[in-house]
Amino acid sequence: MNMMLRHPHLHAPDAHETKLYDFHRGDRIEYKHSVYNWLSTTNSGYWFQRIDDDLPPEFYTFEEVSRAFQQKRDPMGYLPHRRRPENETVSGGTELLSNLLPDEQQDVLFKHAWCLRFLKTEDDTKDLEMALRVTRSEAKLTKYLKDTQEALQKASDEAHKAAGRTHRTAPKLNAPPAPRTLRRWVETLEKSNFDPVALCNDSSAKHRRDHFTPEELKYINEYVWMYASPDRLPIKELHQLLTRAIEAENAKREQKNAEMGAQVMVTLRVPNIDTFSARIHELPSSYVDLGQHGVDYATAKYRSIMSGIDVLRPLEQIQLDECWIDLQTLLIQAEEWENLSPKEKKLVARVRLYVTAAKDVATKSIVGMRIHHTSPNTASAVSTLEMVTRDKTELAKSIGCETPWDQHGVFGEVSLDSASWNASNEVRIAVNDLGGILFQPKSGDAAARGTLERFFRTMNRQALLFFTGRTWGSPAEKGDYDAEGEASVVFHQAAELLMRFVVDVFHNTPHAGLNGETPRQAWERLNKFYKPAPPLSSRLRRSIFGITVRRKISRSGIRVLGIQYSSSKLQKLFREDDLEVEVRIDRFDLGAISVRHPEGWLTVPAVHDDLIGMSIWKWLAFNDRLRLTNRKNAQVSQAIVSRTKEWLHNQAQIARAEAELGSAILTERDILRFEKKVAYSIDIVEETRANENTIAEEADISTVLREWDMSGINQDPKAEPAPEPAPLSHSTSSRLNTLNPDFNR
Repeated sequence: MNMMLRHPHLHAPDAHETKLYDFHRGDRIEYKHSVYNWLSTTNSGYWFQRIDDDLPPEFYTFEEVSRAFQQKRDPMGYLPHRRRPENETVSGGTELLSNLLPDEQQDVLFKHAWCLRFLKTEDDTKDLEMALRVTRSEAKLTKYLKDTQEALQKASDEAHKAAGRTHRTAPKLNAPPAPRTLRRWVETLEKSNFDPVALCNDSSAKHRRDHFTPEELKYINEYVWMYASPDRLPIKELHQLLTRAIEAENAKREQKNAEMGAQVMVTLRVPNIDTFSARIHELPSSYVDLGQHGVDYATAKYRSIMSGIDVLRPLEQIQLDECWIDLQTLLIQAEEWENLSPKEKKLVARVRLYVTAAKDVATKSIVGMRIHHTSPNTASAVSTLEMVTRDKTELAKSIGCETPWDQHGVFGEVSLDSASWNASNEVRIAVNDLGGILFQPKSGDAAARGTLERFFRTMNRQALLFFTGRTWGSPAEKGDYDAEGEASVVFHQAAELLMRFVVDVFHNTPHAGLNGETPRQAWERLNKFYKPAPPLSSRLRRSIFGITVRRKISRSGIRVLGIQYSSSKLQKLFREDDLEVEVRIDRFDLGAISVRHPEGWLTVPAVHDDLIGMSIWKWLAFNDRLRLTNRKNAQVSQAIVSRTKEWLHNQAQIARAEAELGSAILTERDILRFEKKVAYSIDIVEETRANENTIAEEADISTVLREWDMSGINQDPKAEPAPEPAPLSHSTSSRLNTLNPDFNR
């Protein structure tokens, strides 16, 4: 096969830490406006194949890929393997176990377990005598299956007895496969490189025609289901009742045939007792226990099934939930109540404090936490999911944490409660596009909701106790703020303390669920064994989490917040039709936008490269410092831009704003509000063309956050009245699973 080998470029001798990433079959990357399939990883780099042409595979070294993921302009992006298009499937119609129905998953795992047992036994007996060796012959497999089934049943009975239960309630294991069937499973698994998905059989018995007619099944099923009833009738008696019912029906049919003088209606068959018994034993044991013993018995017996799955990898499963924080109680516990002014004490009652958090099940780490003053909604849930995918170390530094907050990445499964916003299209689309799976149990089922609620109780009781004596600044330092400004100050201070509790205290406290290990130690340990997924594609991030606005395309492109964006494809779209398009903005990087195009999302860069990596908060502060606000147009020299960017980089308050500590969830309304003050159009020009009036003395950035009202307290009229006390965990209007109504049956 012809291959194109790319030699690494010569880089400047700057310090760069090369990161190694873990790729799997079906993973893709997006780089330089092209998508590549991952082929293999060698000792020095990766092989990728471009998907839209037949060019030879391309080789990238570890350093090249690491730099590409971290470069500012058009970074390389990761597309999780679950995003494979539907027309690219493997044999069997699926490539993931998670795509199968629960019954199909159980069937595949049952087959896989028997295959692994046999392969291990076969490998362990290679050095034994021929007479004792396990082979794949019919006789040897028959004996192996009999001995193994007996051993499994004995182990199950012993475990049942050790739990203090009676022999009568001991579970009976499923029957083992036939020798030829096991041999076929093992051969299929070996041919598929031990991928258990290959054991999924689309031509299984569920697709075969039933031996009995629909009329016969009507009677058979009625008496089969009768087994799961409070009467608890024996199988023999049920079979007798079935026989009498079918005989009575046949008598009517014979009379009808005699009247018609022809064999109009066929005689129904009665299944023998073995067939009838087999159909009864196919009933789920939970269904039988529910019918025979009632809801309480079945719930107690099978609750462990709903307690979740064992997870090993970081971010394999996260849990998302929200709660209301009693701000006044927390301030009193932290001995900060007396430090508040009388005006602030009155405001505490009207500043609501909600926490939406995401917890990694494997390491117990809090991987995302948004603090907001409005009630939980779709925006708070989606923004918390976005926070999971970002490195939050800068946030931790900005509020004085001693521990980094680098727990982040692409998650696999999201477990959330039954609130209506968690089943919204926005949440479902975000999780799906990130390659994740949603699991939403019925509301009120505590065993299925995990341990996140215990974290909320811990935070409510202990969070501010660790910061006793902390000063929040005197009234003189705060200045003469208005009521809304005071509310914003109180809100930010409480949010900062809660964040510090999570990063410095909770993550470094031994956890009982980790056998005394701290969440941070568990994260670091497991990440040594399981390499993380690469950073997400910037285009994918904008399309999932971006702020949506609508703009008209002009001859010069699209303008957002005074920034001009243009590209050749955008101009072609302008020439084809004069229309308004949907635009997605990444609030953390204004260097490019995504424009909805007939062929998909189109990446349009800013005209000036200086805006790459510029967040919306730095851009607003940039305008304020250079006195560009409320001006129609402005020109700024390149030198002033460089100095201002360096100055903004060193502002801790801007770093806190970028961390969105207690900030409102920005929406299109906020973009329109900001655009009323920023310059109509800002152009970065040479020094000689620049307007000297744009050079300003040092500005007080603390006024920027207050004037722009990043917490959104001024904007929300609902913040005026004092809220009613809320429960620890935010109540929902529905007690049912809104994501999958069938789960409530």
